[in-house]
Amino acid sequence: DRRKPTTRPRTILHNERMELTDGIVTIRPPIDADAGEIVEGVRLSHNELYPWMPWAKADYDLADAMPWIDGQLDPHPFVIIAPDGHVVGTIGLNGIDTINGIANLGYWLRTDRAGNGYATMASKLVADYGLTALAFQRIEIVMSVENEPSRAVARRTGAAYEGVLRNRLRLHGRMHDAHSYSLIPRTG
Repeated sequence: DRRKPTTRPRTILHNERMELTDGIVTIRPPIDADAGEIVEGVRLSHNELYPWMPWAKADYDLADAMPWIDGQLDPHPFVIIAPDGHVVGTIGLNGIDTINGIANLGYWLRTDRAGNGYATMASKLVADYGLTALAFQRIEIVMSVENEPSRAVARRTGAAYEGVLRNRLRLHGRMHDAHSYSLIPRTG
């Protein structure tokens, strides 16, 4: 079901917690209560995630999820909430270069919730937030040339393709060439 957002992206503050929504998906900073759904999603999706995200091990547990939830691993972490209210993945801005105003956009989605456009919608929300509210001058999306699902999300966000970066990512002890995409602030 590929539904179009019914409203423009907007920021909502509830109990001093930020939420962004496009009318279909909602993203917000993670809370401790999200840990169970995050663990379940990583374990369920291990086979699809692990080749590209070495942290997504088969025995991923609450002790692995909590540092991410606490913001120790990503400075701008968010959970992706589907219309039914369940956490279906995570997304965040990391690899921050404060001097040049650059951030990397990373995401994953539960395997059983893929194909609904949730990763693309969430990526657009986070990129817009990073470029406007956080005033980044560049959001990068970088993935192994072998990771076609992630590349498809980057394309659908409207990010500009910049080419292949040779030996850009080390995954499981092997260097991978990577596709590079970017989003920059709108001008005019």
